[in-house]
Amino acid sequence: MDPIAPPRAYARLSVEGVIRACLDDFRVDEYAVFEPSGEGEHLLLRIEKRGLNTNDVANDLARAFGVVPLDVSFAGMKDRHAVTRQWFSVRTPADASNVDVASSSWRVLESARHARKLRRGDLAGNAFHIRVRDLRGDVDALTERLQLLSTRGAPNYFGEQRFGRESANVERARRWICNRPRPIVLPFQKGLHLSTARALLFNAVLGQRVIAQNWDRLIDGDVAIDAVPTGPLWGRGRPAASGAALAIETDALIAHRQWLDPLEHLGLAQERRIFVLRPNKFEWALDRTQLEVRFDLSPGQFATTLLAEIGALRNPLHSALHDAVAVTS
Repeated sequence: MDPIAPPRAYARLSVEGVIRACLDDFRVDEYAVFEPSGEGEHLLLRIEKRGLNTNDVANDLARAFGVVPLDVSFAGMKDRHAVTRQWFSVRTPADASNVDVASSSWRVLESARHARKLRRGDLAGNAFHIRVRDLRGDVDALTERLQLLSTRGAPNYFGEQRFGRESANVERARRWICNRPRPIVLPFQKGLHLSTARALLFNAVLGQRVIAQNWDRLIDGDVAIDAVPTGPLWGRGRPAASGAALAIETDALIAHRQWLDPLEHLGLAQERRIFVLRPNKFEWALDRTQLEVRFDLSPGQFATTLLAEIGALRNPLHSALHDAVAVTS
């Protein structure tokens, strides 16, 4: 079982379409977790970007305000192949009128001062508006699938974006985490390696639960959050699960055991992540050739993992969504 292209929860539909035919077909809007205080040494900027990585904008902001990159921060990474709106903070006495960037790929929507910088995870969630074009196949079955996803949800896999183009992040993470001596890397690169490794292991465990068809219900020994089963984000500490749940986790991680001991010694405490992705405010409009969906997701959840359950979607702006072998449910 491939954790990067893991098994799907539902039988594959005979539906094809095109996602991200243009940047405007995939829009993301970040929900802030707090209101700006109105004063302080940090300037908060709500920025709309098009076709750029979050780090690209952060580097532009550092140059524009004449600060070091560590003085620019953000709450979460946003997709490059999209139009996204998110908050950044810059430690600077200047205001937004000082922004002078020769780029048509991002713009400042609003600004405010705040007492502290943004930290990773300082967001309440993300709103998505996604258009799928050129639909072909069993569109009637797609309506039933959308209704199922709105109620039962989908496996909460880490999406392909976490693993990089052609999964290159996985090999980079393996070389750094599993080999000795480890070269010195920037804090951002270290964080990327660790999050890639933990995502790989989590997907492996969740994939086993999907195969067993118990990914969305509690079994003996499960650790639950709000009555939803969870899996490990690997790190230091004894596994929290027991019984049948622990047996599945242990079996799933045998093929990836080279990662386990190094991750336990890199300063991470073991955490848990829920197995079920349930979209909020899920709405759709469907005709014979086009689908539009709107929904909200919690921080750290991937819209692409939800979309992968509706059919084979070709992505001309990036690699195609993985068309994995489905498990009939």
